[in-house]
Amino acid sequence: MKQEPTEAARRAAVGIPVVHDREDVNVELIRSAAVADIFRAGVRSLAAQPKPVAVTGFGTATWRGAGDVAPRSMEIVDNDETGAPLRLNDAYERDEAGQAAYLTELLDIFDSEGVDSAFVFLFALDNMPHRPDGDPRDDLDLASFGIVRVLEDRRGSSYPDMPWEPKAAFAAIADFYTR
Repeated sequence: MKQEPTEAARRAAVGIPVVHDREDVNVELIRSAAVADIFRAGVRSLAAQPKPVAVTGFGTATWRGAGDVAPRSMEIVDNDETGAPLRLNDAYERDEAGQAAYLTELLDIFDSEGVDSAFVFLFALDNMPHRPDGDPRDDLDLASFGIVRVLEDRRGSSYPDMPWEPKAAFAAIADFYTR
């Protein structure tokens, strides 16, 4: 049986604005399955107030189903005693198309509901490298919100001077902003 989230959980997942000054409203808005049905209305309500609204962070990891638990999609990582990531707690399926779709859907919502600016969380996580060979639990990039795969000990082919390769989300964001 599906358990309904509490009102407090719904409000927290939709985002509680943090006002940094009296000129604008900054908020992190990360949609999960628990608030998907009210997310658009929450964004609309936030954007309807008179101050400019900046969504200062939104995103999800790159494993299948991550968008359903987006605020917690990095919780599949086992960390050492210092908090540094070691490996994934299980084998997960890579879903770059799912991450790209999630980001595009939220960009569409923010744009259509009148949000003034939105910042994807996050470009890269250097401590969560892409490790496609060997044990799938070692591919920390699956838990990363990054829109690029961080490479270990080599440079990428798309951008040969960079130690990363774009994920599908990278192209999806570029496509969104060229429309």
